Amino acid sequence: MFPIHTQHIENTENDMIYHDHDSLEFIYCLHGEVSYLINGESITIHKGEAFMINTHIIHARLSSTAHLMTVSIEREAFSIHESLLSYFDSFFNHEHAPYIIIHDHTIHALITKLYGLLNIPEMNPFLILSSASELVHLVSTILPESKPLDDYDKMLEMIHYLREHLSQKITIKDMADSISICRSRCCSIFSQYLHTSPMVYLNELRLVHSAELLSTDYSIVSISKMCGFSRPSYFNTQFKKRYHMTPLEYRHSS
Repeated sequence: MFPIHTQHIENTENDMIYHDHDSLEFIYCLHGEVSYLINGESITIHKGEAFMINTHIIHARLSSTAHLMTVSIEREAFSIHESLLSYFDSFFNHEHAPYIIIHDHTIHALITKLYGLLNIPEMNPFLILSSASELVHLVSTILPESKPLDDYDKMLEMIHYLREHLSQKITIKDMADSISICRSRCCSIFSQYLHTSPMVYLNELRLVHSAELLSTDYSIVSISKMCGFSRPSYFNTQFKKRYHMTPLEYRHSS
């Protein structure tokens, strides 16, 4: 897959859970308004506004009636040489600003240009990479000074641990042990950055993943097991509580 990609998003439901990725995500609001949660902070952008979410920053999009243009530039796009990748990493990491609101119309135009270049029948990789490099350079010049966040690495490690062990029985002790901290510190870190408890987050993660799997041919019983629910009946109850329909109804509604 090409390391720079786009998405057009309209009328989203609140089906996204806190997550992170190693790409820079640029969001331009074409119509309406949309709110994101970034490290527990609510950010709202309106028509004609844009912002960028930095790499490995924990975020989620809330429900909205907005039309959004997104451009994601993966870290891999700059992996052609170690020195280039190191230079990229020196700017784009969770120790710099988690996000920035972008008021520069030159940057707005570049986001739009990249979106267009990536959505034509015959893409020109050279032109795409050139435009992406220009966009990343301009953003690097307006990034605030770095400000390390306490225990942020630990938060990311625990989220990644949960993703990798989703089908297994997981306790708070398992999460804490995975990064060699105590249970109380584990709960404190989740509260600090996600404003929720580890087990509530884990349940949400399982339900969101199960909703994604319902678009596949896996049986509902298999999906229940794959997402770590010990009993299909409990999975059914929890799913209906979140999505207001049973897994079978959700599958047929897609």
